[in-house]
Amino acid sequence: MQVISSRLTSISLLMLLAFVLAPAGLDAKRKRRAPPPPLKIVDITTSPVPFAPGHEPMAITVTVELPEKLDQFDLIEVSSLISVPTRRSIRFLVRRQILDTVIIKDGKPRMTTTLLWDGKDQTRKHVPQGTYSYEARAKLMAHEEGFAKVKIVSPFARGTLDVSSPQALARQAPHLEHVPFVSDEAGPDLLNEEGEDPGGTGSDQSENAGTAEKSEL
Repeated sequence: MQVISSRLTSISLLMLLAFVLAPAGLDAKRKRRAPPPPLKIVDITTSPVPFAPGHEPMAITVTVELPEKLDQFDLIEVSSLISVPTRRSIRFLVRRQILDTVIIKDGKPRMTTTLLWDGKDQTRKHVPQGTYSYEARAKLMAHEEGFAKVKIVSPFARGTLDVSSPQALARQAPHLEHVPFVSDEAGPDLLNEEGEDPGGTGSDQSENAGTAEKSEL
């Protein structure tokens, strides 16, 4: 009887363990099968390198991979928040434009846009030499009745920008450089039925769409 009881106890424990671990296994499979986001940043370059405030502005060129299905009235908005390592923001750059320069690469539509930073902070003073953080993201927007409505928001792309001194600029010839970045590519941020902008400020939805470029210089 004791042997039978021990076997029943072992079987019960195994069944309980399988019941507990099954959801974790399913979650892991779901995570592995998660589709890539339909809108994401795939490349960032900056020029000139080295960059020093007071000379030509830094061109932050962002390449965005777009969804395969696009509307002729869609807009793309690319923004970047520049901050110091303490996370204090010093400048926000944004540009919105129509999808007029879309190219196909590896079967995917892509578009490149450029943000310009003059090396100044929000008080219009030149920032000192050092390393600055940035968070870039893209938004696909629909032009509806004179307003732009956010459809999809890309994961953040985070990296750093180096600001040099005028002396360093004099010692090295300026060039273009690819900037390493880390993407929050956990999946697309999709909007709910009310059209709210997840993780955004919400202020862009009431602006006139047009083809205005809003890079702060």
